[in-house]
Amino acid sequence: MLLIVDDDPTFLEKAQSLLMEASHGVFFAGSAEHAKSLMGTVGSGFTVVLIDLDLPGQDGFTLIREMRQRFPDLPVIAISGVFQQGVLETAKAFGAAEVLSKPISEEWQTTIARVRAKSA
Repeated sequence: MLLIVDDDPTFLEKAQSLLMEASHGVFFAGSAEHAKSLMGTVGSGFTVVLIDLDLPGQDGFTLIREMRQRFPDLPVIAISGVFQQGVLETAKAFGAAEVLSKPISEEWQTTIARVRAKSA
């Protein structure tokens, strides 16, 4: 299963339509707090977590670091609409296995599959 943490409903709708079949279930969280709540209940059921770097309240960088500490074997992919390479590379320093730029595209499925394969 896939967890996507993002507060943009338009993005989430598109993500659901593109990723639902390939992901064997997609959960959505609109904030870091919601994501942590889902992780507390579903936890090891998730195979990959995608985290937007610009979230309301707690930012995505901090959430990535917390996820890596609590679930060290769970791969995290940072997502962002910011196209500055430095921002995306900073996400890797916080523990993201990969980074993806918005808008969502077909390449996302390939990246998610690659990250899952590496962690298996």
